[in-house]
Amino acid sequence: MSGKVGKDNSKYRERASTVLSKMYDKTSDIAGNNSGKNKGIAAGTAASLISLGIDRINQGRTVDETDGLPYSEDELNQLKELESEMDDSKSSHFVDRFMEKLLKHAIPTEGPEKEMLEKRMSDPERLKKPNLSIRILSSNFKRLSSKMSSFFVLQYGVIHIITWRKPTKTLSFLVLYTSICLWPHLILAYPMIFLIFGVMLPAYIHRHPMKTPELIKVKKRGQSILDFFNQSNDTSVIEDLIGNNYDHESGSESDSLQPVSSKSSDVSGMFSKKPVPASKLKDGDVNENIQKKDKTRHVKSQMALFINMRDLQNLTTDVLNGINAAEKFWYETAGFKDERLSTFIFYGVIAATSIVLVFGRFIPWRLIFIQSGWAGLVICHPNSKKYIMSIKKSKLSKEARQKKESKKIEKNDGRFERHDIIIDDSAEVRIVEVYELQNKNMLNNQWSFHRYTSNMFDIKNHARAAGKRPLGVDDLSKVLPPPDWKFDMGYANKWTIDTEPKKFFRERNINNPYLQIPEDEKEGWIYDKLDGVDNLDSTYEFRRRRLSRECYRYSRPPIIPKST
Repeated sequence: MSGKVGKDNSKYRERASTVLSKMYDKTSDIAGNNSGKNKGIAAGTAASLISLGIDRINQGRTVDETDGLPYSEDELNQLKELESEMDDSKSSHFVDRFMEKLLKHAIPTEGPEKEMLEKRMSDPERLKKPNLSIRILSSNFKRLSSKMSSFFVLQYGVIHIITWRKPTKTLSFLVLYTSICLWPHLILAYPMIFLIFGVMLPAYIHRHPMKTPELIKVKKRGQSILDFFNQSNDTSVIEDLIGNNYDHESGSESDSLQPVSSKSSDVSGMFSKKPVPASKLKDGDVNENIQKKDKTRHVKSQMALFINMRDLQNLTTDVLNGINAAEKFWYETAGFKDERLSTFIFYGVIAATSIVLVFGRFIPWRLIFIQSGWAGLVICHPNSKKYIMSIKKSKLSKEARQKKESKKIEKNDGRFERHDIIIDDSAEVRIVEVYELQNKNMLNNQWSFHRYTSNMFDIKNHARAAGKRPLGVDDLSKVLPPPDWKFDMGYANKWTIDTEPKKFFRERNINNPYLQIPEDEKEGWIYDKLDGVDNLDSTYEFRRRRLSRECYRYSRPPIIPKST
């Protein structure tokens, strides 16, 4: 009975494998003929999935076909265990296998992108890492959100320094920055100082608190000089550039960067309450206090998690905006999308590089960096915003007044105008050629137009042997230049007839035994040579002549980011 079931399964697998093989061949042909198009990508994806199904069927056939072979029961069990282990290992790499199939069928063969993807797929270091898992991905995101508190405190701290939210921190930063400019070796000393006073000493004081008396808090008197100079109703220009309304207290009260208390646990404040004898304490009171502390700690951790998730979401948005800005500069501003602007930047960078290399040792770099740092932060002060806005308004009013006086309406297409930069590159010229096909019936001696095509359509052409028309158009106006190229629009249908086909054959080294050119041919026609052709079942004879036309390309389109 088991042998019959095994044979039925084997027949079913063979039939399924045959059907899938036919579907795979069909989709592979479609993907190959439409490489780089949406249709080709869809067909390549289908071919990849079908190929995985064929592999799965072929793998499942191994143990079933062992029925009737001289194996013992223990050996069969070992084979099944090996097969199950093999299936588990391969199924765990399903995504990688699917990507390999997709890389083979859906991505065009030419270009360095495919080679780069193949290297990444076959990288041994990558193969050692875990496979794609939604569970691991979500778990890592949750863990990352819970660990980002210190980073967000640092982020808000930097914003507070730049925007003068905390003047003491801003001035301290300027002092440290000036010290680094004067004595560069302090770059190595600052991290070690932070390790001592920011990490190790607070941890030691936490383990061994000092016995210091509690200070009596007094009411704040008057206003500090820093608060007096820092008071302003405006916001910093940096906040306008960032576009986010950062809270004044955001990140300032995080547990991760709060100073460790240096007070001992046995100060008088801890014993202000009247002592209670241990005999009067109940177990429920102690447990209730512990539970309250645990609940409070849990609620705080959950609140911190949600706050970090929100900040992480906004951080990813800022990172994406920064990447978009970098791509815009990389591929547009510096990528010669606007050739005048990119040329101007190129010459400016060349001049600046030359000055730095030649006169760099004579330039007072320390003074320049110190003045630039102080000037930059002074501009970021909220009180500087009104001066910046007044300068901007005066500039805009001046431009409006000049336009009104000149009374010229100029179209602003966003391009950089510089009349001393002349871009006058000669156009790249190529030749587009097609063949005009004419045919006549064996019983009729009159030639008639057939089609415009890109091949000579001789007797051995596959489409002609199958009785099909060649790929082409019925009108010359439908012939288009290659992508990124253009015909000269000043002359419509300016096609040149090649009246010297023998010279063309000689230059291209064409030696086709199925084509012939009569000696007295003056119109450039190339005829079929049907003499000596076996099994000729065609009732039509063809002739063709070559038409050519120039196309132009002044520049290739700019590079497009791969992520678009």
